[in-house]
Amino acid sequence: MNRMVAVPAGSTVLDAIREAGITFESICGGKGLCGKCRVIHRSGEISHEESSSTKQPSREEKKRGYCLACSTKVWSDAEFTIPVESRIDNPRILLELNLNIENPSPAVRKYAVEKRSYGFSDTLGPSIKFAGYSGRRPEMSPEIMEKISSLAIPFTATISKTPGNPRVIALEEGDTSHPLYGIAIDLGTTTVAGVVCDLVTGVVLKKESTLNRQITLGEELVTRIAVGRRTEGRRDLQTAAITSINEVIERLCSSMGISGTEIVDLSIGGNTVMIWLLAGYDPSPLGFVDSPISHDPLVMEAKQAGISINPDGYIYCLPAVSRFVGGDAIGDILVSGMHTSPDISLLVDLGTNGELILGNNEWLVSTSCASGPAFEGAGMRSGIRAMKGAVDRVSIDPDGSVHCHVIGDSQPKGICGSGIIEAAAAMASVGILDFSGRLVNTAFGVREGEQGPEYVLVPAEKTATGQDIVITKDDMAYLMDSKAAVLGAINVLLKKYRIDPGDIRHVYLAGAFGSFGTIDSLVSFGILPDFRNAEIHRVGNGSLAGAYTCLLSEEARKDARLIAGRMGYIDLLVDNDFVEEYWNALRLPDLKKP
Repeated sequence: MNRMVAVPAGSTVLDAIREAGITFESICGGKGLCGKCRVIHRSGEISHEESSSTKQPSREEKKRGYCLACSTKVWSDAEFTIPVESRIDNPRILLELNLNIENPSPAVRKYAVEKRSYGFSDTLGPSIKFAGYSGRRPEMSPEIMEKISSLAIPFTATISKTPGNPRVIALEEGDTSHPLYGIAIDLGTTTVAGVVCDLVTGVVLKKESTLNRQITLGEELVTRIAVGRRTEGRRDLQTAAITSINEVIERLCSSMGISGTEIVDLSIGGNTVMIWLLAGYDPSPLGFVDSPISHDPLVMEAKQAGISINPDGYIYCLPAVSRFVGGDAIGDILVSGMHTSPDISLLVDLGTNGELILGNNEWLVSTSCASGPAFEGAGMRSGIRAMKGAVDRVSIDPDGSVHCHVIGDSQPKGICGSGIIEAAAAMASVGILDFSGRLVNTAFGVREGEQGPEYVLVPAEKTATGQDIVITKDDMAYLMDSKAAVLGAINVLLKKYRIDPGDIRHVYLAGAFGSFGTIDSLVSFGILPDFRNAEIHRVGNGSLAGAYTCLLSEEARKDARLIAGRMGYIDLLVDNDFVEEYWNALRLPDLKKP
């Protein structure tokens, strides 16, 4: 990759990769558990630490220099190659909003300033009036007051209501009432996506995205909470989040030909852990079941947060419900409109963490499940993100012939989340999996690997890596665990409120999981029940759309606060029903015996 970095002797290769700022697969955060941080040793003195993980490079790979970056220390000048399966290459990031605000009412607006001096007194300052403004008199800093007294008419004031009390955050000479720019951000566990909007018209002008730089510090929320308990780790996580957000802002502004100071408002949707880490809070309390969580939105000054917009502007973060149901889920609800409908609806947003919401305009209840990163292609032997070279669709003929679609129409490097789900559903349909999700040793394409049975999806000669793309017995156990967690969580919600799947009228699927997975595969593999009477709606990136809605609507911000305050939460870690439902879900529905 033509990158060089200096580190102290005895540092791990993963430390060096982080120091170099390279986005790199490291799901477990360097604990030696996931086996994804593979590098190829070319030269230099190194040593290896023992790891209890079963996801080590194979004997053949070790002969070719493969090792894990987190457990390999360097003791001299050394050279490593990052193989294609460990690189994060052109990830597919969901930027679809699926809505448009026709009559914006943003919290930040511009007003022409009228200034009148009192001719009968030299001691009184000028009288200031903001044309068209109504409400509480805006606060003004001494710097703004001084600038007002020196500016000649006409000039324009930018007033923000984001901090609660209205405040003048900028003054400009002349009439600059249009355009007025704001940015909405989805701060995801894996990705950061953003749009820049005209706050006057509501039009989305540009879209950009990047990977969340926190990835190399740990992919799962639980891992990041553990890292964030240490002051140094918390600072690293906060810096990574701010850097990722600023990268998206810089790209948006560059594509528009404007500066960051022209962005006067920023709205962010993200789960509770992400927002706490962005704010620099100690996430330790989020590890406890009874942690009190504020239902108020988090508001920060841009200059204090280190976010590259107008330094006197404010950052608005959508409110949270509980420790694992945050502003991203509130955004999903705002976009779906399920809180305004009398029909019973279910909203499903699955990623590294899964959020599930049941209810209608009279009541709402939520839960979250640790579905793990399996649905994003992580934690699997040949799993990769949804990016160029990822198998994202799979079908298998009765004779065993496999048909794969690859993102970017290139040779496959691995298989992503939607591809894994489709592959598993197809494998079950042709008898490669039994009723419990285990590989059938005698089935076509199944062979004995170093760590047990594995199914060869794509042979080595047809891949970009020169290695077989396989689904192992451990992969299937991991996938079955994730699918049982989701189905069990859904069934807990239905059971507690005595609702049959047939009573659900609308199912909203949010995020990349809901946009790219096929409904048939999700139902036949048993991730979702058969909602036979429901309309299926794909919400798109509900977190980003919710942030966009709150950027352009003060009313939406009020709704977000009300939704967060009235929504119930069921914590599955202390729920007795979940254990039973989880075990019941560890079967494939199509193969159950009557």
